[in-house]
Amino acid sequence: WLKTELQSFIDGDVSSEDNNYYIPSLGLDSKPNFYELGEGKVVNKVPVDIAFPVLHGTYGEDGTVQGLLELMGLPYVGASVLGSSIGMDKLVMKSVLRYSGLPVTDFTGLVKTDWEKSSSKIIDKIKKEIGFPCFVKSADLGSSIGISKVNNPEDISDAVNSSLKYSGRVIVEKAVNNCREIEVSVLGNEDPSASMPGEVIPEREFYDYVAKYEDDTTRLEIPAKLSNEEIEKLRGLAVESFRVLDCSGLGRIDFLMDDESKDIFISEINTIPGFTSISMYPKLWEVTGISYGDLVQKLIDLAFEKFESKKKVETDYKDSI
Repeated sequence: WLKTELQSFIDGDVSSEDNNYYIPSLGLDSKPNFYELGEGKVVNKVPVDIAFPVLHGTYGEDGTVQGLLELMGLPYVGASVLGSSIGMDKLVMKSVLRYSGLPVTDFTGLVKTDWEKSSSKIIDKIKKEIGFPCFVKSADLGSSIGISKVNNPEDISDAVNSSLKYSGRVIVEKAVNNCREIEVSVLGNEDPSASMPGEVIPEREFYDYVAKYEDDTTRLEIPAKLSNEEIEKLRGLAVESFRVLDCSGLGRIDFLMDDESKDIFISEINTIPGFTSISMYPKLWEVTGISYGDLVQKLIDLAFEKFESKKKVETDYKDSI
């Protein structure tokens, strides 16, 4: 049905506003194209070799765009549909990491309907299983949107209600004492490698939305001041997390480290990390020995490699009998 509808667009059987826009081909051509539509007809056909998504958050980093690119049969940079969706959902991601034996802080989750029915029971569970201070977060958003640090039980309700504005599911995590925020970039497909670690040093209480995008006092320590043993442990955990979460191409693993006990916890993965010349992901590779230009080329090569590998997988089953 979808291909039939799309073909009607291509044939010109479509009503359109005056302003032009693009639609993708879904396997209708031997090579993927974008069709520019205007005034009810195709006005231009743009062939596409590969997509390089540099989109954050909902509908960009959560597997939806990746699914569209899969339908188009178009190679693309970065994680698959599964890796993208797991990486975007903190509850699922933390559950997979914990099941795989990787270090994460204590956490619990809740859904909006349960909260509305029995918030007092959920608060008691948080007190018992997580304690204070803790972080309350929308489960499937990025950029620290919908996040609150809660230091006492009286503030839990407000924090949960705030997070529920942005998502129907919430994760509550135990805070790490004496916390250092360390980040490691990962590059590769089936045999990925990790960069040197870097450290984010915010002037605010934690690395929230304001610290990321509005406050210029946040400092980046690249590379981070760590022992050789700590560096190798972080790099190893980064690669293991990347593989466990079914990621490919690129990813940035964020860690929380207790500066006194030296305990390390995986905070999250960013499957499409910031990629400007001053972003942490490329800067970490720069100090590890890969320039920005070479990094872009490597990611494109990895995308084609993944695409060709997937083409070899059989998707039709024919009984030999």
